[in-house]
This record gives sequence, C-alpha cells and structure tokens, in this order.
Amino acid sequence: MTKYKYFFGSDSRSIPYLSTIHNFEKTIKVVTTPPIQKGRGKKLQYNPVEEYSRINNIEFTYYSPNDIYHDMEFGISASFSKIFNTNFLNNNSKIFNIHLSLLPKLRGPSPVEFAILDEFKTTGITVFQINNSIDTGMVLYQEDLKINNSDYASNVYNKLSNLFTKSYPLIDFNENLREQVGMSTSTAKFDKSSLNIINDNLYTAKIKIRAFDVLGPAFTYFHDKVLKIHSYTEEANSEGIIFKEGVLYPEYVTPEGKKQMFFPDYIRGIK
Repeated sequence: MTKYKYFFGSDSRSIPYLSTIHNFEKTIKVVTTPPIQKGRGKKLQYNPVEEYSRINNIEFTYYSPNDIYHDMEFGISASFSKIFNTNFLNNNSKIFNIHLSLLPKLRGPSPVEFAILDEFKTTGITVFQINNSIDTGMVLYQEDLKINNSDYASNVYNKLSNLFTKSYPLIDFNENLREQVGMSTSTAKFDKSSLNIINDNLYTAKIKIRAFDVLGPAFTYFHDKVLKIHSYTEEANSEGIIFKEGVLYPEYVTPEGKKQMFFPDYIRGIK
C-alpha cells in the first residue's frame, strides 16, 4: 500500500505550512473541517484549506474522530481547529503539530499574540508529536526567531512560516524525539474585551495594536464611534487620539460601519 503524508488544517494560518509541505511532497492528502452555511442564502463557505486543496487538486476529506487512515505514513497539523481524542491518536499513525513558540513556553492557542504582549525578544517554531495533553508532546524539531519591538503579529506569522519553509528539508520525521525542557507557560483565547484599548496607556495600546492585527484588530472609541485600528505610525500624520501618556497616530483603521481606510482620509471625511 502506498503511504501518504497527511496534513490537518482549517484556517488561513494553515495555508503557508500546507503550501510548503505540498511543494516538497507533491503527493499529500488533506484533512480539514466541513464548509459552513453563511449569509441569507445559507450558501456553503469553504474554509481556506479546502479552497487551497480544490485549487491545487489535492485530495481532501473532512475530519471525523472515528476515522482511521490506513495509508497515512504520518500526519502534520497546523492551526487545526479540532483536538484529537485518545482513540483517534491510538488508531492512527503518529501526528506532529507545528506550534508557533519554543515549547514548553507559550502553550495553547495564541502563542504569537502572547509573545508580543509579553515583549518576548525570541520565539520560534516547535514540531512535536501530539499526545493526549495540549502542547506537551515530545519534540522533533525547534528553531528560534528574533522578534523586533516594532513587529506586528502578521509580521511574526510570516517570519515563522518562512522559517518553516527553510527548515522543512532539514526535518527528519523518523528522528528520535526529546522531552520538552524548561518552565512551561500558557496562552489563552482572546475575547472582544481584550481588544479594547480605550483605557490603556499609549505604550500598552501600541503593543495591543501590534499583537492583535491578525486576530483583532484592537479598537477604541473615537468621536463616539468604534474605531478599529490596524496599524499606527510614529509620525504625526493627522489628528491623533489622546491616550494616557501620549498621542496615538493611527495609520490604517476601520471606522464603525465603513471599510478599512487610511486614517488621515477618515479625518478629512468627518471634518
């Protein structure tokens, strides 16, 4: 029986890793989540992984915890929305996860965002074998990455995916695994209140804007309306927003009820 490498993923953050593996392996199979119905017409919407698979003629299937993939050599998971249960892991070949931190630091769903919020100078990628606990499995490969104090989460995501692309040919998935070493820390999902920067000082507001440009964006209230802030500049480009300890000069924003735009253009429009 021909054996295949399987990829498990379900959102846009999965795509760079799927693309890298597809470019190197060519014959892979994908497992993702089913489409959902959206809009008034209840039209089916495919997730980015399914769309990529369809465009590139990659065989895919929808995940079920009861499935057994007899032709799977091993699996690689990246930003997959499902947690594998014990029976699934026991009944299938080993599955590795690509985690965007140097485990055991920053376990959990938001390692990139927490690395920026906690002002890490270094993060990285960890490829580890999935077990029955969250992000505690044996390590196959790690590579570190420097973070600049001006990096947005989107920059870090891009740098990490590029790092994986460079590293992938060096990874031997049959290599001996090693224990995670060091003190563990955890991350959590963010709710809407985490994105609100109205009561923050300027320094904290800037950190949150950079940390949440992918999962957010961060927002405040300006002229009594919600203003989502995607990026800021250090130059006084227009009227600023007053925070504790200084003035913020947004660059790109999404005003309430409007599309994303250049902040100075928004200011001119409301004057």
